[in-house]
Amino acid sequence: MKSVIVAILIVSGFAGIVQATNVDITVATDKESYLLGEEVIVSVTAYNPNPEPVTLTGGFYFATYIMDGIYDWAEGRFSPAVIVYLTIEPDDSFTWNLTHGSYEMQEYPLAFGIHTVVGQVLAAELIGDGKSAPVEFEVIPEPTTLLLLSLGTVILRKKRRE
Repeated sequence: MKSVIVAILIVSGFAGIVQATNVDITVATDKESYLLGEEVIVSVTAYNPNPEPVTLTGGFYFATYIMDGIYDWAEGRFSPAVIVYLTIEPDDSFTWNLTHGSYEMQEYPLAFGIHTVVGQVLAAELIGDGKSAPVEFEVIPEPTTLLLLSLGTVILRKKRRE
């Protein structure tokens, strides 16, 4: 990911001086809880609170998410040397919808429990690191697993009493 930002800075340096910009980055998931193995849709939004339009310079993967402070969606996703410009009008926003689906679950499976996700926009012009505040969501067992866990607990208690 850092190499993408460095490449953007180098290209932007040739294109002209990068102007630092304040853009609000937020992240959201499509639900608050998911069944084990269910895909998670992560929405990363860049909002322009400025009175003037803002143009951001990014690459093929303009946005990413970091799951539990460990898994970075953009890590290892190499894109062609493509520079993309995105202009966001005043009081407007742009949203990227990224999926933590079957491929991502192989790389970083989501176990039962609470998880956090942080969104990040990979643009040279952003003030700071372009990251959002973290958002939490929960992964819960599917009903069949809950039933089996409950039955197992009852059987264990019964055997201990014997």
